[in-house]
Amino acid sequence: MKKILRATTLALIGSTALAAAPVFAADEAAPVLADDAAEAASGRDAGADIMVTARRRNERIQDVPVAANAFGGEQLAATRTYNLRDLQQLTPSLVVTNTNPRNTSINIRGLGNNVSVYNDGLEPAVGVYVDQVYLARPGQAVFDLSDVERIEVLRGPQGTLFGKNTSAGAVVVTTKSPTFEPEAGGDVTVGNYDFRQFHAYASGALVDDLLAARIYVSKTDRDGYVTNRYDGSDTQDYHDFGLRGQLLFTPSSNFKLRVIGDYGRQHSKTAAAVLTGVIRQYDNGTNFANNYNDRAARLGYTPTAIDPGARIVDVDANPRYKMNQWGLSSIAELSIPGNTITSVTAYRAWNWYPHNDGDSTSLDAGSDFHQSNEQRQFSQELRIASEGTRKIDYVAGLYYLWQSIDAEALNAYGTQAASWFLAPSVDPAVGAAALNGYTIVGHSKPVTNSYAAFGQAIWHITPTIDLTGGLRYTYETKTGYFEQTVSGASLDGLTTAQQAAATTIRARYGAANSYSASTKEGRLSGGATLSWKVTPDAMVYGTYARGHKFGGLNLANITTTGQYAANPVIKPETIDSYELGVKTAWFANTLTANLAAFWTDDSGYQTTVVDVDRNNLSYFTNVGKVRTRGFEGDLRASPAQWLSLYASGAYTDANYVSYADAPCPIEVTGQTTCDLSGRSLPGVSKWSASAGGEARAPVGSVAGRDAEAYFGADYSYRSTFNTTASLSRYSQIPGYSLVNARLGVRALDGLVDIQVWGRNLTNKTYYLSLSAANTGAITGTLGDPRTYGLTVRTKF
Repeated sequence: MKKILRATTLALIGSTALAAAPVFAADEAAPVLADDAAEAASGRDAGADIMVTARRRNERIQDVPVAANAFGGEQLAATRTYNLRDLQQLTPSLVVTNTNPRNTSINIRGLGNNVSVYNDGLEPAVGVYVDQVYLARPGQAVFDLSDVERIEVLRGPQGTLFGKNTSAGAVVVTTKSPTFEPEAGGDVTVGNYDFRQFHAYASGALVDDLLAARIYVSKTDRDGYVTNRYDGSDTQDYHDFGLRGQLLFTPSSNFKLRVIGDYGRQHSKTAAAVLTGVIRQYDNGTNFANNYNDRAARLGYTPTAIDPGARIVDVDANPRYKMNQWGLSSIAELSIPGNTITSVTAYRAWNWYPHNDGDSTSLDAGSDFHQSNEQRQFSQELRIASEGTRKIDYVAGLYYLWQSIDAEALNAYGTQAASWFLAPSVDPAVGAAALNGYTIVGHSKPVTNSYAAFGQAIWHITPTIDLTGGLRYTYETKTGYFEQTVSGASLDGLTTAQQAAATTIRARYGAANSYSASTKEGRLSGGATLSWKVTPDAMVYGTYARGHKFGGLNLANITTTGQYAANPVIKPETIDSYELGVKTAWFANTLTANLAAFWTDDSGYQTTVVDVDRNNLSYFTNVGKVRTRGFEGDLRASPAQWLSLYASGAYTDANYVSYADAPCPIEVTGQTTCDLSGRSLPGVSKWSASAGGEARAPVGSVAGRDAEAYFGADYSYRSTFNTTASLSRYSQIPGYSLVNARLGVRALDGLVDIQVWGRNLTNKTYYLSLSAANTGAITGTLGDPRTYGLTVRTKF
């Protein structure tokens, strides 16, 4: 820890030291991403020039040969998009599965994290960046988004421009920077389920033309929308607090330093999986012995009614989580003739402390099953980018990331564990001695060191034809250990035969175990894009890119020796991506229409297998090949000054090309593995779409200001998808549509904005996850019901 803090301090000093360099006059001032660009992104003027930094330079999104969506802070606020899960309703190619923050899966075009499994020793394929800092764990991105200027969703490998390797895509969040002109504002919201939300910001000069500051605070609270029959409490409540402070130092015309500190905390009661059915027999007609209903009857337990819409659960273990994070980063920029040198230094911490009911009933069977994390990371990025007009534009950089995760896995069995988890044929005395009160504690710690050099150049072959090429070399080392200890009742009172039987039972659920593992790998990735500006308002492009999702360590309770040994080292995935696209603007930029077709091959796909000989223990490994292909379309239109519209759609055909030795779904018996070749990847909807818009009309004045009334609506759709790696039919989530709307009046200068809003207006009952346990109980986590409220917003 001291070494990391020392490194952070030295890097911050080094960033500041750039200010001591000689002052040069810049050839050309960099464009400014002003508030009007954010307003354009909100849809108020859909034909405006939305500025993005997808290629590490400020460019119109229509001029960038990259499949991307950009959303300004105004649109995000208007549509109440304050987290990544809501963001996917605006961009169909993005899928965010969030059953709990640690297990968040972020996929783009079907690739990212496997939706049904999670491991601390693996990295995500979709990178999330906040103010140029890579967030190494998806749970860090689950907090409310704060003081956002814009969000860009980039599809396909991005590793030749970004610090960390991002083999499937990137979500790039840029927050608002301090301003020397004073500004302040915020909003207050109340809604059903006792929803309360508060945002406030202030910005201005501390020393004119030298030092500016910005502070932002957010607080969100909401009661739960699921009732726990056990004690009558509400679960799935939500409580989030965020604080962000910034300083902007501009000692000369060619240097600026931005220092950002942030803190966030979040907590929730999390009993959310409602009972949706019980498997009574396997698909071949064989009886599903000792199923959920059999166990409940044996213990005299009455399950909740199978009525998902009632949102009733029954748990006694007080399931909940607490999560917090904090970070400190600096962004130093030095302009020299024709170039800008940028240094990004960051240290972050993320802590995750859950408590889960291990049997999902009010019985004392699984008292607490959880895995907690304490994650730390340090990163340093240094890059140089050309500025001004030249024949070849370029970006080149160096990157380093250190990450450490201290994890604790706990399975604590209660006084009724044997009766619930074991078959009735087991000797009750043996079962009780073996499992009741048995506790398994595992500790693991993966440590990652990642080094990279990357660069990208744009050769302007002619005024209308560009060739973009980039390379990246990444070298990573991962080391880690797993250590598991167990404790339970003494077996001394049993006979020798009973002791042997009890020991066998305990071994199936978890025995003392320890091992260490390490891996190191160097990989070259890159890509090339040829683009042609057919007309000033039309561009076609073609891209090939190769990326790698690096390997990792499977730090879980696996056997590393003997007959059933599993390799704790997981190899990298190799991703080959092909894309053709066209971007067009029509009728003086009042209509933009973009289309992209893609084909991606992923070899060495990282997913899960099941060891059926050891209590169906699952672990990670590399399996066969997967392929995703499809097309995407985006439309933005402003047919009149008072109306703006948007529509986006995606068709994604994502399949296992070869996966012969896959785990079988729970409804299959009599065989140990199944062939899932040709089947769809989990977590991917074949069809997805979003559409919406806003209409406005002048209404005179409000508080002495010119004002307008407005009405906006947003629609999103996702077709059927599966949520388990085995593709069980009991995990198939039906397609669903969501409708959101807003109605309000606002002063044109932003002094006041009063809005009535509603989300999921049709009160659609839909699932975020759906799966069957080995008891045969089919449970699902429901999405939010209808919510509505009133927001008052101001800025001055």
